[in-house]
Amino acid sequence: MDFDSFLGQAWDEHAADPAAVARRLADDALPRLGTPAQAAALASLAHHVWGEHLGDWAAGREFLQRLAQHPACTADAAAPAVRRCLASLALCEGRHDERPAFITSDRIRITAMAAANLAERDTDRASAWFGEALAAAGDLDATDPAHRALAVTGNNLASTLEEKTTRTPAERALMIRAAQAARHHWALAGTWLETERAEYRLAMSWLQAGEPATALQHARQCLDIVERHGGAGLERFFAWEAIGLAARAAGDAAGHGQALDHARAAFAALDEGDQGWCRASLDKLAG
Repeated sequence: MDFDSFLGQAWDEHAADPAAVARRLADDALPRLGTPAQAAALASLAHHVWGEHLGDWAAGREFLQRLAQHPACTADAAAPAVRRCLASLALCEGRHDERPAFITSDRIRITAMAAANLAERDTDRASAWFGEALAAAGDLDATDPAHRALAVTGNNLASTLEEKTTRTPAERALMIRAAQAARHHWALAGTWLETERAEYRLAMSWLQAGEPATALQHARQCLDIVERHGGAGLERFFAWEAIGLAARAAGDAAGHGQALDHARAAFAALDEGDQGWCRASLDKLAG
């Protein structure tokens, strides 16, 4: 298996069994590595698996230190990414704060990455660090790569907190703040696709926060963006799903029924592969 296939499989399987993926990365990833771009991609996955899923900062740093010695990390395209990941895990571990050695953009990215790692483990620190990163981003140029990092972190934080069966008031506040930040920063760093998906994330977060009316506003904004850009079938399906879930939560049976009809029509237009992983969402909406 070549490196790209190896990494793709690891991404596909990491959420279900992060410990097994971590073992495969530690044992098999480095011999497959060939280019700086691959090294940067591997650093990102390693940071995510050991940092966010396993919370094993020391093991993650050990692997990243090995990665830093690989010939593919000598180029500027990879070494900075590895250093940011190492600094993020060090911050989570509480060993030392390496951020003063980095430029502002990188400090923001490191802080945001660490916040995402702590979303389920230490809401107070996660919220403080994410707020710090957002405040520091106010003076960035619109093209700075830190905007993308904040957008990704905001989405991941919100998504993680949405999945909790119960949330503290602090977790609820962080979930909404993260989803709002993702929307703001994707508007700077992404395309219409990322922007409408950020509206979907906002709809889901407000729904989990118990505010279906606000969720419905964002779900409709999601659909509006999709329709203004050609109405891609998969995006339309999820926009109508969000509208239907929000309508049902608000007690609007007619609105839910209309959304379900549109979601079914969008589902029918999807190819077989997309239908396979969208079916559970349609069943949940219909249930």
